[in-house]
Amino acid sequence: MSRFVVVYNGLSDPPPAEERALVSALRKSATVVDSMPGSILVDGAEAAVASVVGKRPNWKYAVQARAAARPPHRVVKRAA
Repeated sequence: MSRFVVVYNGLSDPPPAEERALVSALRKSATVVDSMPGSILVDGAEAAVASVVGKRPNWKYAVQARAAARPPHRVVKRAA
């Protein structure tokens, strides 16, 4: 299973009813991890996510990008 970000491509936030319907449809075939107005984080198979999102023209999905935090270059000293 992979993690995908589903994003709304409209000019403003999506209508709440449309977003609820999409989340409901996604929950039938994948796990919804988190949602904010205009974006939904989903765990599941790509085919399942694509079949749900492909029916909605204003919604797109992409594989979640990993953001790696690099360690600091120098050691942080404790306060004396």
